Parts: sequence; structure tokens; C-alpha cells
Amino acid sequence: MSVAEIKNNLHRMVVETDDPEILAQIAALFASLLGEQDWWDLLSNEEKKKIELGEADSEAGRSAPYSQVKERVKDILGNL
Repeated sequence: MSVAEIKNNLHRMVVETDDPEILAQIAALFASLLGEQDWWDLLSNEEKKKIELGEADSEAGRSAPYSQVKERVKDILGNL
């Protein structure tokens, strides 16, 4: 896919959506990727708090290896 095709597809998707949340996320992603804004500053306070809680859990040893999580998800969802 050429650069022009990618731009046209992105433009079409942006024009076709009226969801302000999606548009805000796309704008934030572009700002972050272009170095205009740090992604951390784009997170809500609730999102930041959840990340910080996850970091604290990990540092305290309250975490599981990826392989274990993957197996638990597989048990719950099956082989979709």
C-alpha cells in the first residue's frame, strides 16, 4: 500500500466517524508519535492510577508470568 493510499484510508476513517472518543484517541496517538506530546500526559487520572497500581503489584511480587496468564485466558475463553 502506498503512502497516498494509507493517507486516503486514514482520512476516510476519520471523516466517517462521529465518535469523539475515537477521534480524541487518534489525535492523541498522532501527537505522541510525532513527539508533540508525551503519551503519559494523554492518559486520564484513572488510567494513570491503574498503571501505577499494576507497577506496585509487580514490584511487590503480585504478578504472574505471561505463560500462566495465557493459559488462564485459554481456559476461560477456549480456543476461539
